[in-house]
Amino acid sequence: MTADYDQAVRKHVVDLLFIDGRLTALIEMIIEPECLVVENLAVQPDQTGRGYGRTLMAHAVKVARSIGRNRLRLYTNKLMTQNIALYERLGYAVEGEETTPDGREVIHMSITI
Repeated sequence: MTADYDQAVRKHVVDLLFIDGRLTALIEMIIEPECLVVENLAVQPDQTGRGYGRTLMAHAVKVARSIGRNRLRLYTNKLMTQNIALYERLGYAVEGEETTPDGREVIHMSITI
C-alpha cells in the first residue's frame, strides 16, 4: 500500500466507530470545494454485515451537509462487488471507470444529497 496514513489523519476527516470499546469501523473523508469524498471506509472483517458501513455512509451525508456540500463522491475497486452493491442501494450512481497505472480497475460513484 502506498497510502500515507500519517498525512491522511492530519489533512482528512477520520471518524472512528467503537462498539463495546472496540474499534469496529472507520471512515476517512476529504473536503473538496464542490463535494465531500469518501476516501476510505473500513469495517473489521468479523463485524461485516451488521450495518456499520451503512451507518458510516449516513454519517458522511451528515458531515457533507454540515459543511455545505450537497454531493458525495467515492471510488472503489471494481472487484469489490458487495461494496458497489451497497453504494448503489444507498443511491450512488456510477460516474465512470478507470484503470490505474498499476492495473487496478476503479469505479467512480457519486450521489447528490
